[in-house]
Amino acid sequence: MDTLLKMPLEFQIVLVAGYIAYKITNVGRNRNHRTEDFLLQVLTFGLLSRASTAAALWLWPSVPFDDALKAAAIAALTVIAATVLGASWRGFGERGTRWVMHKLNVYRDDHETSVWQSIMNNPAKWTVVQVHLDNGSILEANFGRMKPFPKTPVVINEDGIGMYVTGRYKDDDRFDEWDITGNDNDVTFTFIPRSSIKQVDVSWQLSANQLEGEFVSASAA
Repeated sequence: MDTLLKMPLEFQIVLVAGYIAYKITNVGRNRNHRTEDFLLQVLTFGLLSRASTAAALWLWPSVPFDDALKAAAIAALTVIAATVLGASWRGFGERGTRWVMHKLNVYRDDHETSVWQSIMNNPAKWTVVQVHLDNGSILEANFGRMKPFPKTPVVINEDGIGMYVTGRYKDDDRFDEWDITGNDNDVTFTFIPRSSIKQVDVSWQLSANQLEGEFVSASAA
């Protein structure tokens, strides 16, 4: 860390901005990059962000800055550019690159770390989640039945799933409908540990460009 702090200010700005963009593109994905991949991504994002800042200052050269203000402005603008760049790459860049590669038959996988990560990163609207438990019962979170509707109806992580349960299918196929509201207008949130989960079914609404054939035509009609 001391070595980094002794580096020129310009290089520190590039590293900090690049790291921010890197974190934005990888947060929540549990990707383990090799050291050289990590450094190259940080430098790539950082240099692109710094280049955009240099271009902005070149377009407006008449802005009166003393040395201190100029350094602060460069740092702030580079960080903002890195944030926009990282968010744009995660939201559109990766998806667009995968689409082009699939169309060109270069590769078929989406380069996520797991199938579950691929499911989580699919831009589809979730409507129902069913969690099959080891005891044979199924807990269901039907988003259409949640009143009031929580902003985050399901939370999924490495240790399990948390969700607002709207019903349960017993092992004899009987269904019990539940109300997520309780006493004093509170809502009940259920945590299901990973060790108890046998299977997870997700119902979602795919966009038209993710569907082919008669179903799309019928839906469009």
